[in-house]
Amino acid sequence: MTETDTLTHTPISITDEELNSLTQAILRRYGIDFTCYEPISLKRRVIRAINVLKLESVHNLWVKLLRDRDFIVPFIDEVAVGLTSMFRDPVLWRTLKEKIIRTIPKKNALNIWHAGCSTGEEVYSMAIVLHEMGLLSSAQAWATDMSEASLKTAQQGVYHSLKIQEYGKNFEQYNNIGLFKRYYRPEGDHGKMNDSLVQHVNFKAHNLITDPVEGNYDIIFCRNVMIYFDQASKIKLLDEFYNHLNTGGLLIIGFYDALVPLIDKSKFHFLDLNAKVFQKI
Repeated sequence: MTETDTLTHTPISITDEELNSLTQAILRRYGIDFTCYEPISLKRRVIRAINVLKLESVHNLWVKLLRDRDFIVPFIDEVAVGLTSMFRDPVLWRTLKEKIIRTIPKKNALNIWHAGCSTGEEVYSMAIVLHEMGLLSSAQAWATDMSEASLKTAQQGVYHSLKIQEYGKNFEQYNNIGLFKRYYRPEGDHGKMNDSLVQHVNFKAHNLITDPVEGNYDIIFCRNVMIYFDQASKIKLLDEFYNHLNTGGLLIIGFYDALVPLIDKSKFHFLDLNAKVFQKI
């Protein structure tokens, strides 16, 4: 076995000191703050990035980031990779369509922010819900993520046919009399979502921790993103969302974010705990 083979098959580990050194170096050089991420989750993501990018060790990653400024882009794309699915947690989308959107104060335009939109599955799910409610033409949405590769996928709306099949099954649980195939067209072994679903969406790179929040919204989605943040950062983000929600607006979090104990009941009404929807008081 060669030395290279040995390195390839040696499990990668990261100490707390190495992780702290890495995040501080990234913060100083690139102004990107990973210091607020929950350490165990961040370690897993960094190890994954090291393996995918074939760097063999955290030291090699550290050197690569310091020597090659362009390398931060693929690194962030790997660290920020999200596990998402169209119409994931169908109970949310059914409840959203059947009763929750109707609780928002009436206005001419519906402003929506998808914070941490990943590869766009949530954006298209919401667009379909809006279309079925006759609200798509009056909606304006912003979809943000720190990964430019994820944003590119979201804008293109092209997903492998195996994923399209999975999304179709989720859609059936959300709407068992609708036809998911109305919303995309086959392209070889992929499916492309209809462009009309995202004509109302502006896609933009944005870091939830370091970048300022602009605008006011009627609905803010931030689902299964804050699960990776420490408690102080979660509280800070909840305050940001509160400040940028219109009165009566909705905050929709993920089923695995474990945020309910941190949500201030003097600021939010627990509108639907099963669907994880909260309304600004």
